[in-house]
Amino acid sequence: MTEFVDQIRTRVRDALEDLARARAAGDDYGAQIHTGELESFARLAAENGLRVPELEPFRAA
Repeated sequence: MTEFVDQIRTRVRDALEDLARARAAGDDYGAQIHTGELESFARLAAENGLRVPELEPFRAA
């Protein structure tokens, strides 16, 4: 499970960086894509009982 957790955390970090770049560039479409990606990671983490604090803003209401 450790490799899985490490992989999720790495991909989340990358997606957060991509989201920040898209927002800074005014790229609304890119921001939507990366937000969706982070929402998917939040679901995946929840389904597997992982706590990833960076994903809290992307959890479904």
